[in-house]
Amino acid sequence: MALTVRSLNGDTAFLLTFSPPAAPISSPSLFPGSFTILIDPWLTGAATILGNFFSISEQKSKPCISNLTHLDQEPDIILISQDKPDHCHEETLRQLPRDCQSTILAIPPAAKKIRSWKHFRPELVHALPKHVEGDSNSLYRLVIPPFSPRGSCGEVSVAWMPAKRDMTGVHHAIGITYRPPCSVLSANPAYYLDLPMSPPASPGSPRTIASSPRTLVPSPYNDRERTLSVIYSPHGVPYEIIRPYASSHLVTESALPLTALIHSFDRVENPWYLGGNISAGSPGGFMIAKSLYAQAWISAHDADKNNRGWSVKQVRIGKFSAEEIQNMLQEDSMEERKLHKGKSYSNTSIVSLGSGEEYRIERW
Repeated sequence: MALTVRSLNGDTAFLLTFSPPAAPISSPSLFPGSFTILIDPWLTGAATILGNFFSISEQKSKPCISNLTHLDQEPDIILISQDKPDHCHEETLRQLPRDCQSTILAIPPAAKKIRSWKHFRPELVHALPKHVEGDSNSLYRLVIPPFSPRGSCGEVSVAWMPAKRDMTGVHHAIGITYRPPCSVLSANPAYYLDLPMSPPASPGSPRTIASSPRTLVPSPYNDRERTLSVIYSPHGVPYEIIRPYASSHLVTESALPLTALIHSFDRVENPWYLGGNISAGSPGGFMIAKSLYAQAWISAHDADKNNRGWSVKQVRIGKFSAEEIQNMLQEDSMEERKLHKGKSYSNTSIVSLGSGEEYRIERW
């Protein structure tokens, strides 16, 4: 079982491919039970906020594709984490046909903006609920049908965790988990979540939302298949916001250690009257990676861009290299082992992806 992360623009547009254990390395997205998520695509044009006088941003590096129709296949989910144009980019999203089959998940302000374009069928656009610990309805769940009639369903879940009192509206974390479907020929799980069999897909969606309560029931198989997990937070969020989700959902789903943290390396600050902290950078991501024993920490939103306008004239950027972050993790891990003899997280891989590059993570 593996997660492949591909950067589409060297910044914060990613294609995630989750694949079951039997999937080939060469083309995992085409294997039954695989699942793809396209995050915050921005491939062409500028990103403008309140006009050119306030903020306009242009990419310096060329995206690896110029049009979303150049992807090998339509993604199962298109995930939009903000309503800002460098995350919710109208020109790029309109490249998709009106009759596309992808489910669009977005935080509520972004979902409202996307609906206002009247480009996509309304039933395809869903606003993510705010995650509430203990409330199963605050997780967006999709069933992955089993390989065979005797198999069990897999599941993908998406959770939205916004920071408190965030005047900028950019500090969120999106939690994603993927549990592959199981058949009598796959690795034998001792328990599986008793999800309903997926009925035929509706014309507007390739997957079926599981709305019924989940029950953990014994299975005739052996060890339960573990779950892949991702935290996507390009601007950062305090770990205290993620903690309830981690201690409930990630623990219940056997989704720890975290497969991938997608988070900025660089810290970006504005004066308080322009929003204060814009990206938490490695000081913020450090606690998340440490607490969740992340297998990989992948840079997001750190690409050089042509930024102009009044809002960026006083921006201060603190740069952190992958080597510096790796050393910070290793040094802290050594100190923690001395004090508490706890588990080391120094094996976290620190990854920066250029446009078109990808990184594959096998489940520990």
